[in-house]
Amino acid sequence: MEENEELGIGLSAIMKLTGFLPIMIGTTFLLSPRTAIAVGPNLTEYGIFVSMYVGVFAIFIGLTQWFVSIYVKENLHIFGRLFALGLGSTVLLEVYGWTSSLIEFELKFLFATMIPVTATFLLLMYSITPEQSKTNKNNEI
Repeated sequence: MEENEELGIGLSAIMKLTGFLPIMIGTTFLLSPRTAIAVGPNLTEYGIFVSMYVGVFAIFIGLTQWFVSIYVKENLHIFGRLFALGLGSTVLLEVYGWTSSLIEFELKFLFATMIPVTATFLLLMYSITPEQSKTNKNNEI
């Protein structure tokens, strides 16, 4: 068994770390939708149902990111970019909510938005160049 001589953290580990974010958010949406969402006190029963639906979907996305980071070895950088696009789109939706006055802007929401922004940049940085697989020199012709 070969040991990895690299001391740095790889894309697989970054995807596991950033995959924990939607799992955590989805769990809070399921457990307490009125306190986890910015417009929570104004939610109707339908809004709570939609919040629970979004929570289940977020958990599914997070688990998918975990499974991809575990089982995909080649072309992992493509999946890293895909999940960065997904996290970035949630940030854009948050900004749209602030600018259209759907969500009341508060400073604490800005700091909460920095978590997916950071995860998006981490995924993009680590998925810019694909990891080169090591080939056995004996197999080369």
